[in-house]
Amino acid sequence: MLPYIPQASKDSWFSSIDLRQRDLPELDLSPLGPVDAQQSPSAANEQSSEKFAAEQRLVEKAAPPLIWQRPSEHDSDHLADPFHGVIILEDHAERLEVAGAGARRGLILHKLMEELLTGELNEELDAGISRASQLLDELTSGTNVDGPLPDPGEMASAALRALALPPIAEMRPYLVPEIAIWAADEDGLISGRTDAVAVVEGRIDAAIDWKSDVNPGPAVRNAHTQQLLDYLSATGATRGAIVYLSSGEIVWVHQGNGPIS
Repeated sequence: MLPYIPQASKDSWFSSIDLRQRDLPELDLSPLGPVDAQQSPSAANEQSSEKFAAEQRLVEKAAPPLIWQRPSEHDSDHLADPFHGVIILEDHAERLEVAGAGARRGLILHKLMEELLTGELNEELDAGISRASQLLDELTSGTNVDGPLPDPGEMASAALRALALPPIAEMRPYLVPEIAIWAADEDGLISGRTDAVAVVEGRIDAAIDWKSDVNPGPAVRNAHTQQLLDYLSATGATRGAIVYLSSGEIVWVHQGNGPIS
């Protein structure tokens, strides 16, 4: 049943269509007789505080709260043990000072890595620069840019340099980018998206996390490590790598205490 609302705004969707409610005949209720309501006898209230508490426990047990862990959303005040599970640290390039590093640069670098792995982007510097410039234009179009912008040439070079790192080049045939993950463990539910995973013989062998940070401090590195550990827990992978795209540094992380094979 759709009511007639005379005070509805003339610009509303309701007023844009004539439903002709006023042409409908009024519902005649006269043939309907009075309802013979039979009241059932009232039962005695046998509820007690102990019984109420017991029923409350049953309800709470039947509906446990869902606790979601989203590895990409970090709280800097709640960080786990720094470098827990980190076993190998590799430097493949000197540290760089990058002008204009920030959120835009991180978004573009991740997009370049995704398109390089899917084959949408040719592994040529000129193609990378052109694509980085296009993405930068899309991110800054119609906005007031405050401060320096990231350099498309530097971003394209960083992405290609990361793919050429020996451990990444070795895994390259098995890498699949941007995989959504979800899982459940004793701490709750996990949901997120890995930057890339290495799928070998139908199972996830490793998880890769690209990071655009130029000079990350201990707290930031700690958060990155915990994030990757959550991905390993969700995917069942035994190892993972945090790849710092600016410096070419790779930090290997694993779930257990044994060495990586």
